[in-house]
Formats: sequence, C-alpha cells, structure tokens
Amino acid sequence: MKVKFESFMVERNFILLMMGVFINALGSGVYAIAGMLLVLSLSGSVLYSGFALFAITSAGVLSFLIAPLANYFKYKNGLVYSNLLKALILFTIPILHYTVGLHVWYVIGLLFITALFTQFTYPIESTILPIIVGKDNVIAANSFLQTIREAMDIAFLAGAGILITFTGTIPAIIITATCLILVTIAYSFFTFLQPDVKRDPSTSVGSAVRTYFIDLKAGFTYIGNSLIPKMIFSIVFINLAMVIMTTNLPAFSLMKGSGIEASYGFYLAAMSIGIMIGTILASKLKQIDFGKLIIFSFFGTGVMWIGTALLPLVFSMILFSIGAISIGIINILVFSSIQRQVEVTFIGRVITLITSAAALGMPIGALIGGMLGEMFATEIPILICGVSMMLFSLSWLSSSALRKLPSIDHVKLFQESNVQA
Repeated sequence: MKVKFESFMVERNFILLMMGVFINALGSGVYAIAGMLLVLSLSGSVLYSGFALFAITSAGVLSFLIAPLANYFKYKNGLVYSNLLKALILFTIPILHYTVGLHVWYVIGLLFITALFTQFTYPIESTILPIIVGKDNVIAANSFLQTIREAMDIAFLAGAGILITFTGTIPAIIITATCLILVTIAYSFFTFLQPDVKRDPSTSVGSAVRTYFIDLKAGFTYIGNSLIPKMIFSIVFINLAMVIMTTNLPAFSLMKGSGIEASYGFYLAAMSIGIMIGTILASKLKQIDFGKLIIFSFFGTGVMWIGTALLPLVFSMILFSIGAISIGIINILVFSSIQRQVEVTFIGRVITLITSAAALGMPIGALIGGMLGEMFATEIPILICGVSMMLFSLSWLSSSALRKLPSIDHVKLFQESNVQA
C-alpha cells in the first residue's frame, strides 16, 4: 500500500516533533514497564501497584489546574525545561539504588511527580500541532504521528520487556532518563511562532492568580456549551474499569507468562498494536456515524477482553490487541475534532478539562484494582473491565444525543444546538 506524502511531513518543526515522539516512545516503553515492575518488586504486592497507579492517575485529575500554566510560558521553553526536569528526577532512582537504597514510597512519589510534568507538556504538544501544520492538516498529521508513536510503542514495549528481563529495572530507568535528555535537545531546536499573549510584567501575584482562574473558567465555559457533559459519565465509568485492569496487568501477565517479566511488555505491545490499527483506521471510518461507531466498536472490545481473561497466553494477547482498536479510533477522531474546532489559545485548556474529567474515576479504579488483585485471582479484574466496556457501549445506545451523533466531521462539539437530547 502506497503511503500518501503530505507537505507537512518535511516541515522542520514537524520533523523535530516526530523525533521527540520517536525518542519518547523508546523511553516511555521502557519506563511503562520498569516503573510498575519496580514497585511490584520492591513491595511484592499488587496493592502497591494500585497505590502507584493511584498516584499517576491523581496527577491526571489535577491536570485541569496544571495545564493552564502552559499559557504563561513560551511553548518551546515549557517542553524543553519540563523534559529536562523529568530526566533529572528519574536519575535520582539509580543514584539512590546504588547508594543508600530505594523505598517503594519514594518510587511512587516520583511516579506522581513525573506524571504532573506530563500533564503540563501534553496540552502544549496538542496546541503546537495546528500551529506547525495548519488546521487543515490536523487530522492527517495526528494520524501520521499517532501511527509512528504506536508503531514505536509496539517495538519498544516488547523490546523493553525482554531488556528488563536481562538487565533489571534500574538500568531501564537510566535509559528512560537518557531519552528525556535527548528529547530536550531535539525540542530546543523548535522555531515555530507562538501566538502572542501579552502580559504586563508589573502584574501582581494576586492579579496573576485571578487571571489564571479566569483562563480556567473560560475552559469550563467551553466544556459547558458542548456535548462533553453528555459523555462524561460514560468516560469516567469506563476509565475506572480500565485502571482496575491496568493495575493488575503486571501480575496478570506474569501469571499468564509463567513468571517471565517479558510477558508484561508483550501485553503492552499487543495493546499498542490494537491502538495503532485503530489510529490507521480512524481516517477510513470517519464517514460512519460516530454514535454507531462507538456503540459497536466498544461492545466488541468488551467481548474481546472477556476472552483475554479466559484464554491461554497467545490467544489472550491476540484478543487483548483486537479489543484496543476502538481506543485508537476514538482517540484520533475526538481529539482531532477538538483541535479543528477550538481556537488555538483554548485547545490546551479544553483538552485538559476533558482529560481531567475523564480521569476522575481513575484513582478510585487504581485502589479498587489493587484491592481486587489482593483478594481474587488476577483474571477477575480483566473480566470486570471487559463487562464494563459492554456497559459503556449500552450507555451510549441508551442516550438519544450520543446514539444519533453523525460522522465526526459533522459533529459540532461546541454548538449549543447539538446538546439537545
């Protein structure tokens, strides 16, 4: 199949962003496995895996307070310095390990802090994409970047699992920190023009705080006059179920793989394959009514993930991958729609508010997942997630507003007229 060449693909800033995505995929693949396995290794308990995910997802809930701070920095500086700080923070893990020793709560604390930095940088990356490629190219650029990201995740997650099996978690953390240094260097060469937001340097701290909350309120206003409130309950519910599963995935994969640590990487890689397929299919499926697409795809996901819990390793991973396709589809279509319809200065705030609202159930899910993992067999949380996906599908089916949504290009997220049931 011939890949269509787009002019934005050779744009200098887009190439730099691609380099950052590539290197981040390498570091994140290693970190995603090493961080959770390190917590499990230090504690010997799935419950602490729950505490770790609680810390990470709590940062996601707080993102609506953190991300607006990006508007007070140059986007380039925000990306460069935040990645540098994350790298320095992660380097403390091997330093302590090889000197005074590590404590599980220190690692969990660092997982929380690095997750806070991610909540700061993610809206910036979403905001600069339309600046770099132009609004007309956003969907194509998103699909291209996501395809690259997921393709790298597949290779790096699977490779990371094998790497950690032979080297251990601490050297893997060093690799992640080194990757962040390289991302810092790549992003330092950005030359895109940031829209000017003029601020009086003599403004008092109190006035700056008031302006900050005015900006935050503006984001809430965007959400209030949109379809998002209709979706929030289902999204919170399904994210809670997803984290119940994710909390138990390290122990579940070790059980399915007879104790081989690489199996955790293979499961994460399988999910990435599914998400990548969904990302590729998104542009092909955008003509289908969005409501029907979500209903059928997520019901199928539920069936696949129930099979994941019940079948042997190879078949389990295959179904796990197929079930993740719907996630790739919804990620591209929803966020591309937002990037096209929202003014550049509001994109970060709007996306942050959506992801914060979506993250509300995740810390609770992490704790519930940890407790379920301690009390029951590791298959049970996976089954719960599969059933929840089917309930998510049925909740859309029962809502007239969501069920009748047209194709994504015709969904007007921020028009009052579309909010009627």
